[in-house]
Amino acid sequence: MTEKTSGEGSQPRGIQRPQLIVHAGTHKTASTYIQERLHRNRDLLRSQGVSLQDPEDYKPKPKKLAAELCKQRSRRWKAFFKQQPEGSHRLLSAEQFAVPLTDPDCIRQLEAMADEAGYELHIVIFIRSQLDYINSRYIYSLRRFYHHQTFEQFVDDALKGRLQNEKTKRGKIERRQDVFDFWSYFQPLLKARDKGLKVSFLPFRQGGLDPFEQFILAINLSTALSWKQCPQRHYNRSPGTRGVWLARLLSQLLKENKISPKTIENSSQIILREEQRRFWRDSSFWGYSRKLSKIVTKHFEANNNKFAKAAWNCDWEEAFSTTNQTAQRRRSTYTPGSIENEIYMHGIAHKLLKQIQRRIDRKTYKSTPGNMKNHLQHILRLG
Repeated sequence: MTEKTSGEGSQPRGIQRPQLIVHAGTHKTASTYIQERLHRNRDLLRSQGVSLQDPEDYKPKPKKLAAELCKQRSRRWKAFFKQQPEGSHRLLSAEQFAVPLTDPDCIRQLEAMADEAGYELHIVIFIRSQLDYINSRYIYSLRRFYHHQTFEQFVDDALKGRLQNEKTKRGKIERRQDVFDFWSYFQPLLKARDKGLKVSFLPFRQGGLDPFEQFILAINLSTALSWKQCPQRHYNRSPGTRGVWLARLLSQLLKENKISPKTIENSSQIILREEQRRFWRDSSFWGYSRKLSKIVTKHFEANNNKFAKAAWNCDWEEAFSTTNQTAQRRRSTYTPGSIENEIYMHGIAHKLLKQIQRRIDRKTYKSTPGNMKNHLQHILRLG
C-alpha cells in the first residue's frame, strides 16, 4: 500500500517552510490515547523541532481553534500564530477539526491563515473501517444517552446517512450526517489534496500498528526515539455487553421522564462506574449478525474502493487487511436469561434514574438565587 505523495511521508524536518500539523481524529480512532502520549512526550517533540499546542499548558486550546474555524472567525487563530513556538513546526490535535475539514470554505480559510503565518498546512486524519466505526459510535452515543435505539435501528440510520441527536449545524457550517461514507464525507479534503494540500489519511486498524506510532511516522519522526508510554486508563474504555444493555434501558427511562442528556453531568461515566462497582467483566459489545455485517460491507464497498484508491493507491481490503476478520466476528450482546435477571437489571436502571434526578434537583436548587440566599443565611445562623 502506497499513499499518494501529497499525504504520508510529509516531512516536518528538512523542508523550506515549517509545518502546521493538524491531527483531526476522526472520532473513535484513539485520539485520547494519541493526545495523552503527545502530552507526555512534548519535550521530546520539542527536541525534534515540533511544538505541541498542549491544552494543559497553552491557550487557545485546539478545541477552541476548531470551534473558531466552524464560525469562520480568526481572532483566536491570530493569537495562536502570534505565540513564539519553541520548535519550528506547530502541532494541533483535536478530533473536533474533522467537522470543519468537511467544508471547502473552512479548509481554504485554514490554509490561507497558515500560509500567511509562514506555515505549510499538513492534515493528518485516521480512517476506521465502517463495521468497527458504526459499532463504536453506537456504544459512544448510547452511553451518553443520546437515543435508545436497537443496534439494528442505529445501523439502518447510519446506512441512510442519519445520526441520532447530532446537531445540524456547528457554527456557520452544516454538520454532515454521512460520516460513515468516507468517499463522500471527505470529498472537500480529497479535492484540496489534489490541488496540493498535504493530507495524510491513515488506516486505523484494530490490533494493527500502534496509532501513536502511525501518527509519528506520518509526520516523519522516528518510532525508535524514546517515546514515553501512557497508562492503560488513557485508552477510552467502553461498556461491555451488560453495560450497553443497561445504557439503552436507562436512556429509555430518561426520555420517559423528560430528562435531557445535556442536563446530566459526566453522563458518559455513569454506566462505566456502575460496571466497576458491580465488578462486571463482560466481553466487548459487537452488535452485528453475519447477515447484517454483509449488508453493511456491501453498502459501502464501491465508495470504499474509490476512497482507498484516492487515499492510498490500493483497494480497501488491502488497506484494512488486518481487520478483515471483523466481518467474521461472532455477535456479542446481552439479553437477560430469565425474568429474575430482567427484574434485577430494571432495578439497577431505576436506581440510576433516581440518582440522576437527585443530582439535577440539587443543581437546580443551588442555581436558584433565592435558595442560595436562604442557604447562606441558614449557615450563618448555625455559626
